[in-house]
Amino acid sequence: MLASRRLWKHPQFIVLISGQWVSQVGNALFLMGVSWFILSTTHNRTDLGYVLGTAGIAGLMGIVSGVFADRWNHRRTLVLTDWLRAVLSVSLVALFWFHDLHLVLLAVILFLLNLLETLFNAAEMAYLPEVTGQDLYPEANSVNQSSSALSQLVGLGTGGWLLALGGPSLLFLLNGISFGVSALSLLITRPNTRSMQYVSSHHRIREDLIEGLQIIWQSAFLRRLIPLTIAINFVLTPISIMDVAWVRQILHRGAVSYGFFSVAFLIGVIVGSFFASSLHKNWEMSKTIMGSFVVLGTAFVSMTLYPRLWASLLCLLLAGITVGIINTLLSTQIVLMTAPEVRGRIGGIVSTGMSMATPLGEIFVGWASGVLGLIWLFRLAGLLIMALASGFIGLPTPQPLEIDPSSHRDLSP
Repeated sequence: MLASRRLWKHPQFIVLISGQWVSQVGNALFLMGVSWFILSTTHNRTDLGYVLGTAGIAGLMGIVSGVFADRWNHRRTLVLTDWLRAVLSVSLVALFWFHDLHLVLLAVILFLLNLLETLFNAAEMAYLPEVTGQDLYPEANSVNQSSSALSQLVGLGTGGWLLALGGPSLLFLLNGISFGVSALSLLITRPNTRSMQYVSSHHRIREDLIEGLQIIWQSAFLRRLIPLTIAINFVLTPISIMDVAWVRQILHRGAVSYGFFSVAFLIGVIVGSFFASSLHKNWEMSKTIMGSFVVLGTAFVSMTLYPRLWASLLCLLLAGITVGIINTLLSTQIVLMTAPEVRGRIGGIVSTGMSMATPLGEIFVGWASGVLGLIWLFRLAGLLIMALASGFIGLPTPQPLEIDPSSHRDLSP
């Protein structure tokens, strides 16, 4: 509780988290605007998948973005990427009004936005503990995770009304403005601790990347964690892309009920993220994560046993709580165990590895839903998650991830 009071009295953190929250609301609105524009222009869901899938490939570049995040000043990198994303978002507004916004051009701009996002995320992972300090970081990351879910909730709640008011161009404009607000908030903040970036004239990008991979491989904790999370992310795909089908084909409900689905899950994520910092202090991490995955799998299976709207919403609320706990605990642990000068690389590599499972899962789920049906697809997903939870038994104790100082010549603040 003392840490919480100190955190909320931390002016630098309040400014930073407020700016990021505005930016994340803008992102949620932007995605709604993009989807609406594509479907209203082409009336083809295949085009929607093509554009978003092409843009999503940029997420795999996080493995390289982390190298640059470690080389460059974190705060300047965050500010620059926000300004560039603001320019790209506003350019979409101009192209829209001049009737020059074609799908290929939209896909290119979305790819660039996602590419900049990978760099931003890697730099933010390193910058947040610099602002709050190591002692307040678990609380700060918990608030950050909850803030992200809350921003999506606000975006969902206001996006439809704003879309009806001004069309996709208004959402594009608001996203650009939100990036500007984020950049200004970052300009105001100052790190509490001074980080040191390694500047190496003889190290190439490939060598820095290999060095990051070697650091991860030497960690027994990450060698166990990463394959498990990749497998679980793969199994989790049904709830992320088949929720619409569940509402329409299993529950026989409409758009309002589908909106409740998203709201229930996001509220759960907010609650779970807030509780995660307390669990981090009082419970053993491996048991907490294992128990959370068991509850998550049980929620999936329970949805299939009693397919009613209220039961599905309750299960999604529980699933959201467990996801909030898991994401916050794991991201906090990875940052705390990683030396500041390699946080960008480690974060980029870990997030890229985990995100690789999603497109593979989407392909598999599209096929499996036709073969198994939605009931058995969700049921098997839940059972597999519970089985994979056993992989966290005896999870190795996290050890510090540090760089070999002898491999670098210069240090730069």
